[in-house]
Amino acid sequence: MLDLARLRVLREVARHGSLTRAAAALSYTTSALSQQISVLEREAGARLFERHARGVRLTEAGRALLDHTERILTELRAAESTLAAICAGEGGRLRFGSYTTANATLMPMAVRSFLRERPGVSVELVEADRDEAVAAVAAHELDLALVYEFPAVPLVRPANVEVRPLLVDPLHIALPPGHRLAGRARVRLAELAGERWIQGVHRGSTVDVLPQACRQAGFEPVIAFRTDDQMTVRGLVAAGLGVALAPFLTLPATAPDLVVRPLSEPALTRTVMTATPAQAHRLPAATAMIEHLRAVAAELRAGGGRGRRRAWTGTGPGRRRVWTAAGLDGHRGVRLTE
Repeated sequence: MLDLARLRVLREVARHGSLTRAAAALSYTTSALSQQISVLEREAGARLFERHARGVRLTEAGRALLDHTERILTELRAAESTLAAICAGEGGRLRFGSYTTANATLMPMAVRSFLRERPGVSVELVEADRDEAVAAVAAHELDLALVYEFPAVPLVRPANVEVRPLLVDPLHIALPPGHRLAGRARVRLAELAGERWIQGVHRGSTVDVLPQACRQAGFEPVIAFRTDDQMTVRGLVAAGLGVALAPFLTLPATAPDLVVRPLSEPALTRTVMTATPAQAHRLPAATAMIEHLRAVAAELRAGGGRGRRRAWTGTGPGRRRVWTAAGLDGHRGVRLTE
C-alpha cells in the first residue's frame, strides 16, 4: 500500500528537482527525505528517481506514479472541500420528507428560500405521511421531515428522533358555492350533521380523527369518499358532492370555486412539527432548513394563511412515486419522491 505522505514527498522532489530544496520546502532534513524516497521505492517496487549533475529527475515509473499522485491529491482536496461544505450546511444532500397538505405552501416556500441561500445543497424531496416519515427519520433514510399530530392521536416518537413544534394548523371546512353555511363567518361542526363528507385521508393512524370529532359533536358522519389526493377532494367539493376539511396550510392554494370557513372545533386542530435524527446525527443543512420553515410558518401566520408565492401540490396516493423537476432559480435541482 502506497503511503499518502510519501506520495506528497514524491511530488515535492519532482517539483524542485533536488532533494535539498524539497527537504527545505517540507521542513525535512535531506537525510530524512532521502529515507522517505527509499521507502516509497520499496513500496512501489520500482526506482522512481535517478541522479544527475544538478539534482534528480523522475524515471519512467516515477513519472507514471506522479501522474496518479496528482489525481489522488486533487480528489483528496475535492473530498475535503465537499466535507467542509456539508459540515457548514452549504453542500451535500438533504433528504426532506413532507406530507401532502404541507406540500401546498409550507414546504415549497421553505425549499425555495433555502436554495436561494444555499444553492450548493442538493435537496431530495419525499412525500410521506407522518408515521412513514418518522420511521424513515429513525432509520436514517430521511434527514428531516414535516410531521403533525392531533390531540386525540399523538405522534409516536422513536427514541432516536427529535420532534419540535413548528406551528398550529387549525382545520377549516371547505364548502361548495351556494352552500347553506357559505355565508357564515365561522361554522360549528355540529351544524354539518347530515352532510356528505369527502375525507382527505385514505389510510393511516389519523383516518379516525374526523369520525371521532363528529361523534363528539353528536352525529355519525357520512363518508362519501376517501382519498389522499387533495385535488380530488377539491374537485368533489366544488362539484357539490360533499364537504371536506381544509388545513390552514392549504388556504393559499384553495381554488376560487370553493368556500372555506373556520371551524369551531379544538379536536380538529393539529400541531405541525419537524422531525430530525437526534442532535449528534443531524445535518447542519437540516438545521438551516428548519430555520427557513420557521420563517415561512411565521409569514403564513401573519398573513392568515395567504401565501405570496404560487403553491405546489402533489397528487396521488402518496406512496413514493418519483418526479423530477428543474432547479429553482437555476439551482442544482430538486428530486421529488412520493
